Amino acid sequence: MKYKIEIAPLLDYYVIAAKDKETDELVETFTLNESGTDMLKLLCEGKNEMEVAIEIANIYQVPLEHVFKDVIVFINRLQKKDLL
Repeated sequence: MKYKIEIAPLLDYYVIAAKDKETDELVETFTLNESGTDMLKLLCEGKNEMEVAIEIANIYQVPLEHVFKDVIVFINRLQKKDLL
């Protein structure tokens, strides 16, 4: 991850704060659902696309091929926000 990520629960969603690693200045905020937050946490741990997809498929008991597509879309969105 390009920034330090902080996660806070809020009702059925999570608020994500991306902060500069050196200055701790807030760069971006956004919300994610539980599965998106799980993907983000795994990416922050340094897992690659396939590792994230495998773990999410196991957590939510869904087919890997469906999850892998979602992980790729999620990563593309993070890249467009310049967070990765």
